[in-house]
Amino acid sequence: MRKKKNDGQKLAWLALDLLPQAVLIARGGGAVIFRNQEAARVLPPGDCVSEVLRDGEGAPLDWASDMAALPQEPAGLVHPNVSLAGAGERRLLVDVHMRCISPPEPSTRPAGRAGRLPEAGDSLVLVVVEDVSLRASAERRLAASERLTAQAKAAARMAHELNNPLDGVLRYVGLAQRLSAGQAGEHLAAAKDGLMRMAEIIREMLDASAASRGYRQPLAELLDEAVSAFAPRAEALGVRVECSTAEGADTAVDARMFQVFCNVIKNALDAMPSGGVLAIRTHVADGQCVLTFADTGCGLTAQQARCVFEPFYTTKPAGQGVGLGLTICREAVTALGGAIAIAPGAKGGAVVTITLPTRQPVPVGGQGD
Repeated sequence: MRKKKNDGQKLAWLALDLLPQAVLIARGGGAVIFRNQEAARVLPPGDCVSEVLRDGEGAPLDWASDMAALPQEPAGLVHPNVSLAGAGERRLLVDVHMRCISPPEPSTRPAGRAGRLPEAGDSLVLVVVEDVSLRASAERRLAASERLTAQAKAAARMAHELNNPLDGVLRYVGLAQRLSAGQAGEHLAAAKDGLMRMAEIIREMLDASAASRGYRQPLAELLDEAVSAFAPRAEALGVRVECSTAEGADTAVDARMFQVFCNVIKNALDAMPSGGVLAIRTHVADGQCVLTFADTGCGLTAQQARCVFEPFYTTKPAGQGVGLGLTICREAVTALGGAIAIAPGAKGGAVVTITLPTRQPVPVGGQGD
């Protein structure tokens, strides 16, 4: 029976030696009598706990008061996020766990450990040093991501609120420009150019924020944001945008669709430099939400329609496009379980069709899940 007990304790010591965490065993006064392989690898040498567990600058730390209090702490003590000096030039961020333990049987003491064997009445302390550098780094990245998400949402709200009055100002400037001549007309034209640059900045803010939000919005709301972002450009080109949503089609869609809508609308406007109509329709069919963007622009051939989603393929003149917009759109729509297609219109122009899985509507102003 005695042999079985000794064998069990030997296995326990072997397990301590092989743990991935650094482990020290010290007497109540702080003298180290055992360190496992990981402790020998990552911690500096020393004869007592205060020498081995030094601060980030390499100065000894006073662990005596904690070790003295351990007998009254059955669950032990934990010091989270302690900056320690590691072996060599390393610095560690660790959680230090301390707990009183019973001394081992002398016959189970691992071979090769220096120092006097603990007596039965000795007070021993188990010290486990757990490296949390990766965890802390992940927590910092998560916190930074949450801050960026919050900033993106704030930017999106601001851009959305600015976009509507800016659209109105542009319309009134355009009307005043038609009624003015001479120097007043020139001033109004310069003002309109500046306002359109502001509208483009706001559109880019909405585009970037929608890509980073990663939550769902009502389809009609998201589509309206995209249409409003391009309203000044559409007006400047003389393009009328008609948008209608069939009953039951106001489902919730991933906010990343904002970027897709913007790209499709931009392509349609590029195809109508002399004006025209962009008709946007949404309806539900076979449990899916279907959106069509039909323009009256220059159109495309069946061959071009088969190639437009290929990377770097473009029908635009040199310098006006790199041929990645629709490729990115297809990747985004496919990632959401949908599909996107383009075809020549029955009476000219082009028709882009986007099919998305239907989801339950979210409350107005809600974030969805």
